[in-house]
Amino acid sequence: MFVGGRGLRLGKITKRVPKPLIKFNGKNFLDYQLNNLKKLNPKKIILLCGYKTNFFEKKYNNKNLGKSKLICIKEKKLLGTGGSLENSKKFITDFTLVCNGDTYFDYDFTKLKNIKFNDIFLFLVKNKNYKTNNKLSKLSLKKNIINYNSKSNLMNSGFYLISKKFKKFLKKGENSLENNVIHELIIKKKIKGKLLKGNHIDIGTLKNLKYFKKFSKSINLK
Repeated sequence: MFVGGRGLRLGKITKRVPKPLIKFNGKNFLDYQLNNLKKLNPKKIILLCGYKTNFFEKKYNNKNLGKSKLICIKEKKLLGTGGSLENSKKFITDFTLVCNGDTYFDYDFTKLKNIKFNDIFLFLVKNKNYKTNNKLSKLSLKKNIINYNSKSNLMNSGFYLISKKFKKFLKKGENSLENNVIHELIIKKKIKGKLLKGNHIDIGTLKNLKYFKKFSKSINLK
């Protein structure tokens, strides 16, 4: 899970605390994410840290969450989502769920176990209010293959399934998984995907922060 970004769009808020650790009803945003993901019973949940790593290490590193062990990986310098994934590639298995630590997805992830794929499988959602760049939005599905379509209202959810074979596409150094690696594979029509339905909330804007504050009251953290 990517938790290393600086969250610059939130201004003063993320100068004090990393975006995934913002409090909602007394709980860190990341706790809501982890509560949903633990239903998969993974052996390990890897937190890819960069900005204010010590905050994550203090609360999560080497802790247990159900049957899962939490591990924080610290970057020596900020590597972006692509570089940080390459930096921790030894943890990639043939069924690895990769996701953003600032995005809550109200979806039953146990349904993913029946999905068959080779290198990467990308989940799409309908774009309701996000102003994303063209490499993350305007996506379409045709026979489960993802492509770009200027008339489409689908976007990258920030949730992916990857296999060990995907390691060959990863790049060292600072780079973006979404804007570099995945973008190039979409152009080559090498990514399969699926449209998922569920409340998908990226807390990267003040508007969505307020929305999640209300929505989080309906979430039962077990």
